[in-house]
Amino acid sequence: ANPEEFQDAAEQFSFKKMLPRDERRFKQADLNGDLEANREEFTAFLHPEEFEHMKDIVILETMEDIDKNGDGFVDEDEYIADMFSHEEGTPEPDWVATEREQFSDFRDLNKDGKMDNDEIRHWILPQDYDHAQAEARHLIYESDVNKDKMLTKDEILENWNMFVGSQATNYGEDLTRNHDEL
Repeated sequence: ANPEEFQDAAEQFSFKKMLPRDERRFKQADLNGDLEANREEFTAFLHPEEFEHMKDIVILETMEDIDKNGDGFVDEDEYIADMFSHEEGTPEPDWVATEREQFSDFRDLNKDGKMDNDEIRHWILPQDYDHAQAEARHLIYESDVNKDKMLTKDEILENWNMFVGSQATNYGEDLTRNHDEL
């Protein structure tokens, strides 16, 4: 309604795209339908993955974000493109090959070459899955060169990019503090 609020067309486009999405999410979170968010409804709006009645919105938003060709499915290339932007003429990092295997072995459950809504649900909202524990195991597995199940300062520094990109370390913030366990 107020285009002068935007500095450039890119910001305006982004806002126009996000407003209907946020409205849809708000309406789903607004359990009593009064168009006002109480504490629980606002929390459901901000963290929909934590609320059963919001999980379909999480699936839909994930599909909208990753399904670039608009066919209602996420194929392997779309799955990879969500994590990695490949530059022509450069080799893919090893972790991309691992993610391609993850897609074919664990994401595409019916082996049709693409993920549907049920497969996306299984991927992003798994049952009985501890995200923090899985991330910690991943960091140790990838960084523990001598496989003693303990990380040295050198092992962490050799893989610093994994640690600063990890939610488990608060995106590197926790590495700047003195932690005996690190």
